[in-house]
Amino acid sequence: MLVFLAIASASTPVLIWDLEQDDGGFMAGGELGQWRWGEVVSGPGSGFDGQNSWAIGLEDVYLNDSVETLELPIPSLLGIARPVLSLQHWYSFGPGDYGYVEIDEGSGWHAVEPVYGYPSALGWSGTSGGWQAATLDLPTGGASLRLRLVFVADVAGVGVGWFLDQVGIWDGDVTAPQVDSLEALADTEDLNGPYVVHAQVQDDTEVDAVSLSWSASTGGGGSVAMSTSDGTNWAGELPGQAAGTVVRYHVVATDGANSVREPASTEAGFRVFLAAPTGLSGPEGRVVAQEAPLSWTAPASIHEVERYEVLREGAVVATSRTTSATVALAGEADVFTVRAVYDVGEGDESAPCTVSAVVPSLVALEPGEGYPGDALRVTVIGQDALFVSGEVTADFGDDAIVDAITVRDVDRFVAELRLAQDAAAGTWTVTVVSAAGTLELPAGFTMLDAADRPRIMGLEPESLAQGASENVRISLSTVPASVPTITLGEGVVVESVAVEGADLIVQVSVASDAPLGDHAVVVDDGVRVLDGASLEVRDWSPPVIRACATAGSAGTGASAYGALMVFAALLRRRRKSRVV
Repeated sequence: MLVFLAIASASTPVLIWDLEQDDGGFMAGGELGQWRWGEVVSGPGSGFDGQNSWAIGLEDVYLNDSVETLELPIPSLLGIARPVLSLQHWYSFGPGDYGYVEIDEGSGWHAVEPVYGYPSALGWSGTSGGWQAATLDLPTGGASLRLRLVFVADVAGVGVGWFLDQVGIWDGDVTAPQVDSLEALADTEDLNGPYVVHAQVQDDTEVDAVSLSWSASTGGGGSVAMSTSDGTNWAGELPGQAAGTVVRYHVVATDGANSVREPASTEAGFRVFLAAPTGLSGPEGRVVAQEAPLSWTAPASIHEVERYEVLREGAVVATSRTTSATVALAGEADVFTVRAVYDVGEGDESAPCTVSAVVPSLVALEPGEGYPGDALRVTVIGQDALFVSGEVTADFGDDAIVDAITVRDVDRFVAELRLAQDAAAGTWTVTVVSAAGTLELPAGFTMLDAADRPRIMGLEPESLAQGASENVRISLSTVPASVPTITLGEGVVVESVAVEGADLIVQVSVASDAPLGDHAVVVDDGVRVLDGASLEVRDWSPPVIRACATAGSAGTGASAYGALMVFAALLRRRRKSRVV
């Protein structure tokens, strides 16, 4: 990107179009008439030096499959020694779309290149990355020169647009040098320097000078003249810096009349450092201890390591001449780093390592109570408990059998319990053995009175025929913890379950070949399993159909025929209700 810092008296304005005030008399043409002048809404959000500009896509993305032109009213250039067109433009084109400049000196339109050429073989394509300056040398002595900008959009896709502002014609040099490349120095362990910066610079006339400006985070800075042997490749030196210093720099190139800065508005930079150890590690997981071992990998450095320092919150807590140390622990989560002390100074700190050292405990049970005869899923919650699948046991007392344990994470597992029918009311101590040791929660579980145990109160209806599809209301003594899972045995399918307070509305389909008799009802709300009720499945029987005896012979025949039709319909209905 070119940014003009100055335009010296070596150039004289011939004509400057103030596009903030009006459209400058520019003439839009093309297939769809997409060039428009006005307030910029899309793209850059404003003109280069105001709100207005000429643009393709002034308010929205442009249309595809078109060629659009914008002709400038060029005055007579007779008597002008070096006519130059200058402009600021911003563009963001879709793939395959581009823009360029054409002139007509009386023999027809033909494309011309700006100073330093186009960024691609097509012209201006892709994205400008912001407002850019462009200049174009115009033919001298032209009395009837015509000039236009051409925009070409292919048939596929669209882009944001092309925006034009600050357009003028000058007599003389208004083109700043162009910095084609500026070397980005890498971070370095070299404390002595010098740090050599290279740049490639060109100009439409001649590069007069290039300066290298710099500053250091530790103080100091300045500007040094860069040197060249061919007028294009330039080099400058920065002095050595202490470890930990960040150096920022940019270059300014001038042709004596115009100047350019690179980077345009930011800084290039690098850091001087002494390498840090890598791979700092401590005990895995959490430990119950007063101290812990740490280890690391020696840094790859051009300097010699004298010793290592282990730090916690910026304070040295241990030193070592090897790549390991034992450190005292101070809290639940100690964060350590390690640095090398070199013969030339202290190096960078390593990436941090956190060592956790706390007393594991049991925090709570969910639910923390039950009833004699219950089948429960109890979530056991710990803190720093190190629950590991296959390595956890739980004891809820003599009146509880633990059928299964499912570990959810290091601090949570689910125990499936069966409580004895004759368990006495009271509180129990829960004991858990994990990788962290033996953990206890005194009075952690409460056995309630059996008389208050949640149960299934009844079903309505209590029986269904084979092939039936109906809603069954299951009444519970308490509201379930969540929408439960219900099983009704072989051949009975639960289609849906809705909760209405303590009642469950269960849509049930009974297979035509479902086993006859009582089917156990099991209600599982994720915490407690309720049973003790049953749904009877009875045989399907067709209805008895009697013909009307009082009708005449014709009526009797019609009645018998109607009865047969009803019976056939019932048979079809039974086949449709069959569960495959």
